[in-house]
Amino acid sequence: MIHETSAKLTAGAVPVFPARDDTDHVTITQIHDATRWDALLALADRPHLTQTFAYGAAKATQNWKLIRVCLSIGDVPIALCQVLEKRVLGIRVVSRINRGPVMLETNPSNERVLAAYRAIRQRWGHWYSGPLSIAPALTQSDENAALLRQAGFVFRGVKGWWSGRIDLTQPVEAIKAGFASTFRNRLRKTLESALTLRVASDIQTVDWMIARHVENMRDKGFTAVDANFLINLRATAPQDYIVFQAMLDDKPIAGMSVVRFGDIAEYHTGWFGPEGRDANAGNFLMWAIMAEMKARGCTTFDIGGLYEGHGYTQFKRGMRPLEYQLAGEWVAF
Repeated sequence: MIHETSAKLTAGAVPVFPARDDTDHVTITQIHDATRWDALLALADRPHLTQTFAYGAAKATQNWKLIRVCLSIGDVPIALCQVLEKRVLGIRVVSRINRGPVMLETNPSNERVLAAYRAIRQRWGHWYSGPLSIAPALTQSDENAALLRQAGFVFRGVKGWWSGRIDLTQPVEAIKAGFASTFRNRLRKTLESALTLRVASDIQTVDWMIARHVENMRDKGFTAVDANFLINLRATAPQDYIVFQAMLDDKPIAGMSVVRFGDIAEYHTGWFGPEGRDANAGNFLMWAIMAEMKARGCTTFDIGGLYEGHGYTQFKRGMRPLEYQLAGEWVAF
């Protein structure tokens, strides 16, 4: 059973985690309050965009029932998880977790991680109430695969989210020096060119970026988050949805959007017109994002996904991020 909770996390409070062997009883409580959710998620060492309050709110507009839960041992929260339920005539037919649950303790023990995933599986993973499809927030490794099997999950044979992160706590020149030579040389030329930068979060600029994203999907024949999702994501956290435009002669020739959550900024959508591609506006904008978000207090930039055989992946890898891959797609019945 999911219990309701309205307890507040004291500002600046750091939880004292239970002893590592005290993992036999995990309780699941539901959270409705955005402030409490954000405060708890800020404790996580490796949070993910898909587990933010705004992302969940946007998904809840797409025929999913959203349940936000906190997993605790005693009175201490150990993990957060947004669960999406698909229902037909009021009956749950499938549940979905994307890059969760997010563990709140830095370097939690295998026992604690196992306890969290068992609790999730026991609550949602039953054949009589629809399967639980999960992309765990665990990195790909034999150890984590064994842990997931022990918790009762079965691997579906689908690779997990692959991306990379760049440390923004470094001096800006050190960040730039870390780029591959080709990326760095193209960036240098753009900084000496007539390109200028515009950064905005107003609704007109966001609408422009969303329209370019929709055009991009149509013209290049790929699928990604749709316009309705992006509109609702921005509506929930307008201050955290930021558009960067590369301008030439006062006209936008390329654009990128990022979403901020806590101390992390993640690349989300992008568009390049013919002039933007010719001007290497991608190098210009990626660097602008890192410099601007560092100035705004972010410590990490996530490049927003890598895909095998994709030309844009090679471009992103030119920034030399610290790459990571999650454990893939799993299911429990």
